[in-house]
Amino acid sequence: MSISSALLNATSGLSAASRRADVLSNNVANALTPGFARRDVHVSENVVNGRGAGVQINGITRATDQAVTTDRRLAESASSRDQVVTNAHTTFNSALGEPDDAFSLFAQYQNFESSLRSLSQTPESQALQSQTLDTARALVSNLHDLSAQAQSARLRADGQIAQQVSTINDTLKQIESLNSAISAATAGGRDATALEDQRKVLIDQISESIPVREVRRDRGKVDLITEEGVFLIAGKAQEIEFTGANTVGPNETLASGDLSGLSVNGVVITPGGNGTFALRQGSIAGLFAVRDEIATGFQAKLDGLSRDVIERFQDIDPTLSSGDPGLFTDSGSALDPTAETGLAARISINAAVDPEQGGAIWRLRDGLGATAQGPAGNADIIATFLDALTGLKAPPAGTGASGFLSAANIAANVTSSIGQARLTSETKLAASSARAQSLFEAEQRATAVDTDLELQKLLLIEQAFAANARVIQAADELLTRLIEL
Repeated sequence: MSISSALLNATSGLSAASRRADVLSNNVANALTPGFARRDVHVSENVVNGRGAGVQINGITRATDQAVTTDRRLAESASSRDQVVTNAHTTFNSALGEPDDAFSLFAQYQNFESSLRSLSQTPESQALQSQTLDTARALVSNLHDLSAQAQSARLRADGQIAQQVSTINDTLKQIESLNSAISAATAGGRDATALEDQRKVLIDQISESIPVREVRRDRGKVDLITEEGVFLIAGKAQEIEFTGANTVGPNETLASGDLSGLSVNGVVITPGGNGTFALRQGSIAGLFAVRDEIATGFQAKLDGLSRDVIERFQDIDPTLSSGDPGLFTDSGSALDPTAETGLAARISINAAVDPEQGGAIWRLRDGLGATAQGPAGNADIIATFLDALTGLKAPPAGTGASGFLSAANIAANVTSSIGQARLTSETKLAASSARAQSLFEAEQRATAVDTDLELQKLLLIEQAFAANARVIQAADELLTRLIEL
């Protein structure tokens, strides 16, 4: 080997060692940076005219495991949906309260039943008459509040969908721009790994809301496609269309056309539907489930409870005509079985017994249609009311309960079903979260920086640097001796 060849080999080795040292140092410095993937320098032998001429740097690559990354994203999307659903079930469960909570719906039923029972024993007591009216009002007020919470949850979910869609559309445009920058850097032979890190973080953010897969294109570009097969990026970013609602009421639904679904270029991707492209996972799917299924199901149970209470007190008061509204009414009217939706927000106390509405409280004892007070000790109508409340009857279908139950037991059944739904969702969340965490750790093992290993590599690079430097030093000494001859 000539002296010039030795110098060429040594200088190229020094250059490669220096570049590798820079990359490894950058790895160590960014070991805790979110989204950072380990870099590796690739070198190969440089051959000129069939003879070795040192080494050349072929490029810098990011450590990736696309299969694990895809699985991890899908698992995190499922976990995001489960988290949203669990939060909704927990909120409704807390709103209903446990049976032994003083504020719970079941407690309101018990309080009303207890006050009716006490009044049936002392019908002349004005204090007990007032107490019975107050407990009836409390029951109605609780149903109103719970109904309002159901609609608030739906409106809040609709607003969060709109916000996430807006963020996703902006993020898709950012990824489109990064695609262009990465393509230009790749074509120019420049390092694009930092841009690829940024793009990966943005794709991860989208995948939490809508699960996506990457489709590799030329010169480092990627397209994004939903798990169901709709392109969100096909060269250019596509627009996800959604119109947020200003108000949400019990009768406003996706099916009625009052609430918006999701679409991309006319392709419907609304979660919860039967369409081929309907989204199944991601936080947006969870929010649609809250808006269109969970909260409406909760409202249906409340409406069923309200119907049950109204029906129990209708057509049992001898002072009223058949079909007249009873102690509990639908905004002052008798129950219309075809208009059950939203009934929990409309249930009210009959004005005839409510002094605040111009009625007289003694009608609890003497009948809602009575024109004058009857005997103070007559408890017949009160006993009829108590029997109606505690009697066993088939619950309305909306409650989800079955068999023959008292009013309080139907409320307990509803509370139990909501609690069971919460427990089921928590179990599912725990499983999906564990899977997502497992895949995250697997991806970290494949792509993250192991600082101990990187420092070991730096020691080897230092040795290579010293060896190449020693070759240059030896060549310098030889040249100096030749000059001196």
